[in-house]
Amino acid sequence: MKQPMNISVIIPNYNCLATLPRAIDSVRAQQVNTEIIVVDDGSTDGSRQWLAKQSDIKVIHSHRLGVSAARNLAISHCMYELVAFLDADDWWLEGKLDHQLALHQLDPTLSFSFCNYQHVTEEGESIISCFDFWPRFHAYLSKQQGHHIEPHFLPWLFAENVVGTSTVIARHDALMAVGGFDESLTSASDWDLWLKLAQCGSVGIVNRTLCHYVSNREGAISRDQPKRLAAMKTILARHASVALNSPRALLAGYNRWLLGVAEYNRCQQAYLFALFQQTIVCLVQPNRRYLKAAMSDMASLLMLKRAK
Repeated sequence: MKQPMNISVIIPNYNCLATLPRAIDSVRAQQVNTEIIVVDDGSTDGSRQWLAKQSDIKVIHSHRLGVSAARNLAISHCMYELVAFLDADDWWLEGKLDHQLALHQLDPTLSFSFCNYQHVTEEGESIISCFDFWPRFHAYLSKQQGHHIEPHFLPWLFAENVVGTSTVIARHDALMAVGGFDESLTSASDWDLWLKLAQCGSVGIVNRTLCHYVSNREGAISRDQPKRLAAMKTILARHASVALNSPRALLAGYNRWLLGVAEYNRCQQAYLFALFQQTIVCLVQPNRRYLKAAMSDMASLLMLKRAK
């Protein structure tokens, strides 16, 4: 009979007192032996006082390290061999850890596992699930079982960043071996880490929605599009050599970066550039959603010309 697995849960927090208790309660409800580590990165909203009253939480105090450095600090304090990540404004659903730990018990050499998650608004309204959003990965999963181990996951991950940080369980030794999160990256350091871990071993996938992820967080780094695009370009170049054996994935990864550039130009009302870039995206990876965006750019460009 296999022994139950213990897990360290890392939660970075900065002024998230409104949602932090919900996140922690979702960990407590898992009925798995967990070590909860919260890195409070200089909160001023009462989070520290609230955390001081929680006897089952290991609290680490820091001052504006940033989320990557805060997570790395927590990784160095983990006492269990498996590490899970959860953001302070996200929360897990019932059985989340059990489903993923089943894969880790089946194959203890897994570098990491993850599950599907639901994008929700800050008010809790559903938007779309992660796996439904990514066309290539969605088509791939339709041919797989609900619980799946993928020995060569890097091409899929290079093409589409389908991994949500709040869904990941990783081996502690693998995290340490690859150096954790790259603190020099101003954005997308999580995607970079999953790409590094995917080179260390197989990846477990649970095709169930077991986490709620709050989209469009106020002040989120991912909303700073120029920084995110620069980070994406750096990460793509960093991992391109190991994706060369899958030309389609390589092309899809850079196509996704170009899609981001088109979205940024659209926000700047540079519709001609957005249309050109969106058209290339459509030609490389035909998709109804991408075609609709190109048509919208064309309409916006025509309206702009008429207005002049």
